[in-house]
Amino acid sequence: MQRVRRRRLTAGQKVVFGLAAVVAVGLPGWLLTQSYLGKREAALFLASEAVVDGPPCPSLTAAQFDARGLKAPKATFYEGVGFARQFGHMECRALRYGAGWGTRVYPVCQFTSPKTLVITTPKGVWRFEPGPGQPATVGVPNGQAQCVMASNFTIKALTTR
Repeated sequence: MQRVRRRRLTAGQKVVFGLAAVVAVGLPGWLLTQSYLGKREAALFLASEAVVDGPPCPSLTAAQFDARGLKAPKATFYEGVGFARQFGHMECRALRYGAGWGTRVYPVCQFTSPKTLVITTPKGVWRFEPGPGQPATVGVPNGQAQCVMASNFTIKALTTR
């Protein structure tokens, strides 16, 4: 029986195979990192626009809300949370936990002049009364509604040329 001899790789072939292995492992890792960092940068930009300082919105109990005859008929569901308001317009976005590093998100909605707000999450119902003509921003981290009487949201006018 004749024995088969394997041909040894030359130094150049070893270098080519080594570079191919580095590219095969490194390129996908680099692409994933760039994608993640790009998404994080976008998340930080959205978070910076949604950060609003202002006095807290007056909160109401269900009995106070009903006794005053308040209503919040305009309802929108976003990220599993119900946002109901009486008047005005709203804009929502999902923000990442952990200063943009996390993968989980929570909703933040801004309102032009809601008058009343009813926020419904799996953890409860919150009622706020910013009042007529008052802007408001509501964040719902960890299912807990927080409202401030301020907003960065403005309606952009449509322009025609």
